[in-house]
Amino acid sequence: MKKEGKENFGFNSLKFVPKAYTSIAFFLLLGAVLFLFWGRKSESFRSDFLLEVMPEFYQHISNFTISYLLYAGIGYFWLMMGIRFKYIIFFGIAFVLANFIYELFIPILNTPDIIDAYFGFAGTILGFFFLFFVKKYGLVINAKLK
Repeated sequence: MKKEGKENFGFNSLKFVPKAYTSIAFFLLLGAVLFLFWGRKSESFRSDFLLEVMPEFYQHISNFTISYLLYAGIGYFWLMMGIRFKYIIFFGIAFVLANFIYELFIPILNTPDIIDAYFGFAGTILGFFFLFFVKKYGLVINAKLK
């Protein structure tokens, strides 16, 4: 019988735990996305290649970053909780729709810009590929629950 209380919360109560390379991949992607985001304010973090391809790249990177961080972060936790992947897919679709609806139809605190919606879509897609990898190869059943 399990004890009721603080002992059942946290890492020990997750249905799945990430493999070591999954955690490393999570933090490497997090670092890469934050590195891109820091390029908005600091020229030392900017990529000349990205600026040559798209001079206004850093004006849109916040949508990419927010979409990736929320989708990948929440989805990663949901996978460890054992939530079915189809719900994570629906969550991603909702993110994409919200991005496009907000960028095209809701001008509150925002200048409508389809490019921002595309960047949000790209962040969500990157998050989806990461979560698909995690679901397929990156988790093991939590031995502490057996």
